[in-house]
Amino acid sequence: MLFFSLVNYRDHCIFTHPKTLLDFSHLSASNVLDICQPKLENLDVTNIDIINAFPIPELAEKYPFVKKGGHYSPKDCKSYQKVAIVVPYRDRLHHLKILLNRLHPMLFKQQIEYRIFIIEQAGNDRFNRGKLMNVGFTEALKYENFDCFVFHDADLLPENDKNLYLCDNNVRQLSSAIDEMRYHVMYYNYAGGVVATKKETFVRINGFANSYWGWGNEDDDFSARLQSSGILLTRPPEYIGRFKMVRHKKETRSEHGFVYLC
Repeated sequence: MLFFSLVNYRDHCIFTHPKTLLDFSHLSASNVLDICQPKLENLDVTNIDIINAFPIPELAEKYPFVKKGGHYSPKDCKSYQKVAIVVPYRDRLHHLKILLNRLHPMLFKQQIEYRIFIIEQAGNDRFNRGKLMNVGFTEALKYENFDCFVFHDADLLPENDKNLYLCDNNVRQLSSAIDEMRYHVMYYNYAGGVVATKKETFVRINGFANSYWGWGNEDDDFSARLQSSGILLTRPPEYIGRFKMVRHKKETRSEHGFVYLC
């Protein structure tokens, strides 16, 4: 089923500007007054330090607005969505520190209520990214009835604060341009990296596959689920969806190859 990953489903993937995520036309005028409305013109590209990592205690001091458990909620307005950020993780503490140092100030400026969940895999088995994200989804709902879930690789850092970490009615790939891929997507219907989806959409497609151990394939399977469910994959324009990748040793791709996609 390798062919699936290479076909350009041009009616399946579309680029939309982040301002479309701030469409409040379905809300009453009184409700809109209370909603946080970040001014995109005040958000810009940020220089990212991918070398130096602050210790976790220092991050807590640096960002006092973040409460225990990685939670923040705007004080002067109501966040349009409550967002759970799920990070599948193992043995990449340096990457995690850099990611947290980037996400906290950016999400603060975006006026988003969020909580970050680090889902760590124990043991020596090969990494199972899909299963970790499914676990993160389930565990996050025990804390809050989140509207939006952002599944976030620990090694990817958003460069542009305009890239709003919010969900639309489809599935949104926030990482539409990664530096390691010369600021393009790996292939047209690629659905990995950093992906945002509403709770109802995630349930509809039955989440990620649990079957893939090792690097890769769960994101291709996820894209196939979107296609079969008639759900669009949206992306911000590449100049907004730019991400830096913190370098690391590549893991071996899953032995299963594309068997489970067939």
